[in-house]
Amino acid sequence: MIKRRKAQRLWQGSLALVIFVFIWHIASTTGLFGHVPPEYSQLLLPPPSVVFKALFEMARTGYLWDHVSVSILRVAIGFSLAVIIAVPLGIGMALSRSLNNFAEPLVRIFSPIPGVAWVPLAILWFGLGDEAAIFIIAVGSIFPVLLNTIQGVQDVDTHLINAARIMGASHSQIVRRVMFPSLVPYLVTGFRTGLGFAWRVVIAAELVGVPKGIGYMLTIGRSTGRTEVTIVTMIVLGVLMLTVEEIVFAPLEQLTSSWRRTATA
Repeated sequence: MIKRRKAQRLWQGSLALVIFVFIWHIASTTGLFGHVPPEYSQLLLPPPSVVFKALFEMARTGYLWDHVSVSILRVAIGFSLAVIIAVPLGIGMALSRSLNNFAEPLVRIFSPIPGVAWVPLAILWFGLGDEAAIFIIAVGSIFPVLLNTIQGVQDVDTHLINAARIMGASHSQIVRRVMFPSLVPYLVTGFRTGLGFAWRVVIAAELVGVPKGIGYMLTIGRSTGRTEVTIVTMIVLGVLMLTVEEIVFAPLEQLTSSWRRTATA
């Protein structure tokens, strides 16, 4: 049954991609379905053949990986800093009323502010470089992780904790066998959301002057009138997030589901 579902998902997803590329080709060759002269559509929406040719050429010369690797490194460092700060702080806020009373006003004030809003200040404080981008990523992705951590600790079933105590479980056993399996699914959700925010803000940072990176590629494509470069960048972003989703988050969700079933059994 599971193999059948995977096969169905694969062929239906592939069919959707084929239909999308076909509509894209028709839109490009017909001038956006007759809205503009066909010769202009090459600039507004290059056909798939032109875009994929540019993708292979950028990959062959190393230009693509040179910029993608810079963005990946920035996201990895900035997001790691966000996790290192958010998870302990979230656990502390959920368990300590005093810490929650102290930190909650700051969280409520700063969490609605999008990471893009920090771009001008980050450039002023850190200049045009990796430090500014890393700061923006950390600030932009910290709150989804923090809020999900708090919610995960608060949603731990107190009946399970009390039952474990009655059975003589130590504090470390309660944390490992009861709290942690309940918390991890919330962390996975927070990491997924936070990582999405991290990619959004790093693109914004690189668009406004941070040298190199995927956002810088977007700037080059726009300023030189090479729309195919812009589309290549969008494709690369989508593939990156899909890869992380399938390699990291999907297995984690399956693992944490089994943990929760074991913990509640």
